[in-house]
Order: sequence, then structure tokens, then C-alpha cells
Amino acid sequence: MKSLTILALLLFAIPSLQAQKQEIKKAEKAVNAGELQDAAYYLGKARQIFAAARSETRAHYYVVEAEMHLAGKEVDLNQLETVSQSLKFADKYDQNAALKRRIMLIKTELKSLTAKAAISEFQKKNFSAAATLYTTAYQSTGDTTYFHSAAKSHLLAKEYEEAFSAYHSLFEMGYTGARTRYAATNIKSGEKEAFASAYMRDRAVDQRTHRKPETLSSGSKIRELLRGVATTSIQLNRTQPAILIMDKALAKSPNDKALLTQVFQLYGQLGAKDKYNQAMDLLIQQSPNDPNLYYNFAVSSAQSNDMEKAKELYKKTLNLDPTHVNAKINLASIILDQETTILEEMNSLGMSETDDMRYEELKLERNTLYTQALPYLESVVELQPKNMDVVKTLLNIYSKIGQDTKYTVLKERLDE
Repeated sequence: MKSLTILALLLFAIPSLQAQKQEIKKAEKAVNAGELQDAAYYLGKARQIFAAARSETRAHYYVVEAEMHLAGKEVDLNQLETVSQSLKFADKYDQNAALKRRIMLIKTELKSLTAKAAISEFQKKNFSAAATLYTTAYQSTGDTTYFHSAAKSHLLAKEYEEAFSAYHSLFEMGYTGARTRYAATNIKSGEKEAFASAYMRDRAVDQRTHRKPETLSSGSKIRELLRGVATTSIQLNRTQPAILIMDKALAKSPNDKALLTQVFQLYGQLGAKDKYNQAMDLLIQQSPNDPNLYYNFAVSSAQSNDMEKAKELYKKTLNLDPTHVNAKINLASIILDQETTILEEMNSLGMSETDDMRYEELKLERNTLYTQALPYLESVVELQPKNMDVVKTLLNIYSKIGQDTKYTVLKERLDE
């Protein structure tokens, strides 16, 4: 009795299997004809009797499903993910040679469409979607430039955890972004074309379809990567791993002045004061007589609220270049900014004799600041007589410290 039941089930399954194959073939024809709604209908019918399907039939089903989704005029992120999922299912089952070839073609098309979709989403500023697509493109091709684009997209989407992880991985794998490309000019079109290798380019030149062979090198993107690491680590309050990455980058290229300059700035942003000062010393050793170097260091020190260091560096700038206007203005500004604390104390004093004595002391301190700043401001006016901001600041100081003659002369010049 049991054997009869099994035989009955097998006899029932035979027409089901045949019907399923027919529905999949109908779907296949519909995809080739561009009739995608019909294809979806036939695949739906095949799916209803999927339990009885053989392994190769199941693989055939998923291949057609993937081809159907790729055949749409506009392939979006959801469809690309659906195609990828269909291929994963297809790979679980037995495939004949024809199915294997079709799967390879689908994968090639999927890689191309994913990269194009990523670029499109990035241009539309849909950075989160672009990051997902770039990551998929990287996973399917192994091309690390896509992974770099994914990191940048995560950063722009303010997905800092994902961005930091991606940037960290890029450093771990030794990615720099430097690439060598091979190109030659197409004789017929007159346009420059890229080749996969020097051999392919040279072969095209030998066959006289191309001329002017070129080898093009793109520069390292290491500094851009370091900025990404610093930005994400600050957002995540995870500065120590970022500092270690900066250290490793410097260790690999100790003589790269541009890299050292950037790492110096990033150390400052990360609050690594000792390393910041070490990097500064190294740069000064390389260019001890460059006034702009000292000026840039002074600006960075001021931004880090190290005003004493900034003053020292502005003075070194002026020792090397006495006409450096911005150094004079910034140095005078640092000196005059100290007036704020003095004024606050002056305004907090009462009417007692002790308070009056303290007021006079503070007044002398304020006038001392004015006297220290005056030479720098006066020099700026000599170099830039139409710098109205500095002229007005000078007039204000002359008025407060009673230098009436200088006030009158400068005021007359202003009124001319």
C-alpha cells in the first residue's frame, strides 16, 4: 500500500515538473521579447509548483528571474539587490554549461550597472545609497577604488562608523589610490582610449589602429584618506586609532613634505600636541628659512589656542620677512585680544580706594598692550595705506593713549 502511494505521488509530480519547465521557458521568451510583465506572470506560476522542482530547474528559474530584473529600462538599487540575490540562489543548484555562461554574463552586467548606479546616486547626492552600491561594486569586482568611493560616500552621508571602518580597512590593505593607466589615440576617431595593460596598448599601436602611446599615472590619495580618518575619528571620539594611522603614514613616507604638513595639521585637530610639535620641528628642519612655513604654523597654533606659541612663530615670520602684512595684523590682534580680560576686571571693580588703585594698574596694563601692538599696525598702514580696518584700529588706539598728533595726521589722511 505504501509503495502504491509513493508511485501515485511520483506520477502526480511528472506533469507538475513538465508544467514548471514550460512556464520557465515561457518566461524566458517573454524576457527576450521585452514583455517583462508576462515574464513575471509565468515565473509566478512556476513558483507555485516549485517544491517538486529538480536542482537544475531551480537554477534555470533563478537565472531567468535575474535576467528579467536586468532587462528593465531603469535598474535601481532594489532591483540590483534582487538580481544579486537571484544569483546567490542559482549558485546553490546544479547548472549545465549554458546556464553557467548566462550566469557569468549576468554577473558582468551586474558589476557594470552597480558601478553606474553608484555614480548616479552620488551625483544626485544620495550618498547613503551610493555607499551601498559602491560597496557592492567593490565586493563583486575587488576594485579598491570602489571601496574608496564607498568610504567617501559614507562620510558625506554622515555615517561615521561605516566611514571610519572603511577608511581603516583601506589603510590596512595598503591602498593609496595611485594608479597607472595605459592609453593611445584612436587613429579613426582621434580620441584617446584606455587599455587594460601596456601589452594591449602596444599591440593596438603595432596594428596601426592607434598612435601616441601614453602611460598615465594618477597621484596618491593618501592625504584625502587621512582627512577622512581624522574627520570620522573626531566625530566618534576615537582619536587614538587615527593618530596611529597618521604615524604609520609618516613612517612609510618620511620625506614627503606635503604629507608631513597635512599630518601636522591633523595632529592639531586630534589634540595630539606632542606629535603636533614634533611634526612642526621636522618641517622647520626641512625649510628653516621659509617665512610662510612659520606663518602657517602660527595660524595653526592660534587655532589650537596656543597663543604664546603663535606669537613666537609670527615674530619668526617677521624676522625672515619684515613685509609680511598678515603676520603683523595677526600678531597685533593676539596682543589686543588680551584687552578683553583687562576690561572685564575693570568693569567689575567698585568705588573703593583699593578698587581705584587697581583700576589705574589695569589701565597701565591696557596701555602697555596698545604700545606693543602699535609698531605692527603702523607698519601695516605704511605698506597698505588703504587698509581701513587697520587705520580705524590705529585711530582708536591713538585716541585712548593720548597721541593726538598721530591721530590728527592719520585722520587727515583718511579724510583725503
